[in-house]
Amino acid sequence: MQKNWIGDIPNANARDYQRKRLYSAEDACLWEEKMMTINEVKDLVYKISQWAEIAPPKLVTDENNIPHATATKICLPAPNTRTALFVAHEMSHVINYNGNNPDHHGKYFAGTYLEVVKEFIGKKTYNNLRKAFNFYKVKYLLEFEN
Repeated sequence: MQKNWIGDIPNANARDYQRKRLYSAEDACLWEEKMMTINEVKDLVYKISQWAEIAPPKLVTDENNIPHATATKICLPAPNTRTALFVAHEMSHVINYNGNNPDHHGKYFAGTYLEVVKEFIGKKTYNNLRKAFNFYKVKYLLEFEN
């Protein structure tokens, strides 16, 4: 059996049951995002890491890779992967893989992703993404919601 993940991720054999729905929800939202410089990406990765109280992951920008994240690495090989939302998605994987419930695109990841979006991108984007999650029946658990 061929593995369908990259790198060293926890709970690698767990079924990624809602990846397609989550990606569909992301695609349904109209994002107006600018490409970030490497320094802006590094700054956002650091800020999200501090907020989540985890060590900042190693940033890989080598174009011979595909975008992905592990508990210790985030790979953003092409300029179009260096947007705030893309970084938020991949950093949510890093946070999720450093937590107690690593579930790839499951309810813990999705809830973390929403919280990261709300904190670092804004309430409007958060609301749009949450509505899309609800429409596509993406399950999420908001651990940090006030």
